Amino acid sequence: MRTTVVSVGLLTLVVYAAPLRAQGLFTDARRAGMGGVSLTRDGTLERYNPAYRSVPKRTRAGGGPKFTIPLPIGLIQWAHDHPGWSKDPMFHPDSARFNPIETIDLILNPPFYYEVRKPLTPTNDVEFTVGKDALQIDLGNVRKLVPGDQFGVSGSSRPLDIEPGFKGFRAGVTGWLHDDVELQLGDSLLSFLKDAQPARHNTRYAIDGSGLVEGGFAPSAGYSGRIVGNDKQALYVGVAAHYYIGASYARSVGTGGFTTGDTIFAGPNPVTPDATVTTSYSKWSNTKGHGVGVDLGFAWVSGPIEFGVGVNDSGATSTWPDTRIDYQHYDTATSKLVTDSSRLGVETKTKLPVSYIVNVAYTSGSSTVGVNLLNNGRGTRIHIGAEQRFGPFVIRGGVARDQRKKLELAGGAGIRLGPFELDAGLWTHSNSLSDQRGITLATSLAIY
Repeated sequence: MRTTVVSVGLLTLVVYAAPLRAQGLFTDARRAGMGGVSLTRDGTLERYNPAYRSVPKRTRAGGGPKFTIPLPIGLIQWAHDHPGWSKDPMFHPDSARFNPIETIDLILNPPFYYEVRKPLTPTNDVEFTVGKDALQIDLGNVRKLVPGDQFGVSGSSRPLDIEPGFKGFRAGVTGWLHDDVELQLGDSLLSFLKDAQPARHNTRYAIDGSGLVEGGFAPSAGYSGRIVGNDKQALYVGVAAHYYIGASYARSVGTGGFTTGDTIFAGPNPVTPDATVTTSYSKWSNTKGHGVGVDLGFAWVSGPIEFGVGVNDSGATSTWPDTRIDYQHYDTATSKLVTDSSRLGVETKTKLPVSYIVNVAYTSGSSTVGVNLLNNGRGTRIHIGAEQRFGPFVIRGGVARDQRKKLELAGGAGIRLGPFELDAGLWTHSNSLSDQRGITLATSLAIY
């Protein structure tokens, strides 16, 4: 019974972790207290808008620190609540305290900062109705975690960026990574899990899915600079070209499930499992992929107002000249995927998602307010935040709409002591399996 419960919990992870699209972990309490908005000309703006690499940093109110040191007090809380975590019943399926939903929430929301209010964890109590010719499963509160529509996660990132510059010109290399996962529950399986419908005779319960991951590095060159105006009012533009060299690539598309017979529990194998999968891949040792993409951006600064737009990976299509494609099916005799046929040396094309950022900021005296719209391939996030300084003290506030289209609130404060500033920020978040929001306290030390 417990094994079945655990399996249901793990299935819930597979079918629902994707749409959460991890909202990111703030390492700066200043941004946490402003709902995630970027009010300074920091790495976020420079990452997605190449024009900001030439916009001068603010030196007065609203200027960012030289660097920030996060203070992860949540790890202290975690160590106190889970001493000897390797033996903690929470992580052991054989324990009565084991709850896979709680474990999943921990993965989605690492205990880096202090959790002021943890989201309620849906229980994994499952009711089974079993008869000679009947099977019904009621997931209870967990049913609301089963998504009814197609869902997925897609994004691109640059974990490496080495581009030294001189007089606006830059050249170097960036590392790139792209992932894309999509899943769809079939109507029969959806009603069985979400609506607690009894299992039917001669019915296929299936899930369709696809997954892609690719990565490599890209020699890059670009320019950013002021093309018109002066120190008070100016237009800055930026452009960067990338030659993408793909190191490895893999994509799988398939469907899998099981079909019931004339009687739900008849014979030694009451259901017939099935799966068909098409997998294409290019290993590290194969011929490298290649493609070209462009980043574009501009920033307009006029006194206290600035506005910017940046677009990344425009036209970035990679060609993989040496791809292998395997066609497989599930063999009931061996309980394994069996390869039916393969094709070698196939040319395959993939496309990186276009990322963009739009930002507006206004600074007046000791007050700064701004709006960011950011889409890095995982859905559009909207952040609105403000900061007000009173001598050495500062208060902050903000709101945001996350990838789940939920409204999040934030607030924070800080105190400046010479070149140091101690900041704290509270924000609500929905990056858990529960529909209830959690509240997290972030702390960091900024050095100006």
